[in-house]
Amino acid sequence: MKVNGALSSTAGNAQDVADAVLRIIETPAGEKELRYFVGPQDFGLNEINAPSKRVQSSLLEAFGLAADTKFLKGKAVGSV
Repeated sequence: MKVNGALSSTAGNAQDVADAVLRIIETPAGEKELRYFVGPQDFGLNEINAPSKRVQSSLLEAFGLAADTKFLKGKAVGSV
């Protein structure tokens, strides 16, 4: 009950989501992130995501998948 109440009180705003989607769409190819946070408070998530991003990048590189996760200008999903 207490957790549910806490989560309900921090519910996001639909306009914040729409604004974030627009910012992502307008971000130039090659500069998009794999993960975005949307909300009025980050509760320290940016600090958690920073090392996660580094580890994720290292793993993708190690498995030879780094290039496959880049958003390239003019490339449709699944194109070769």
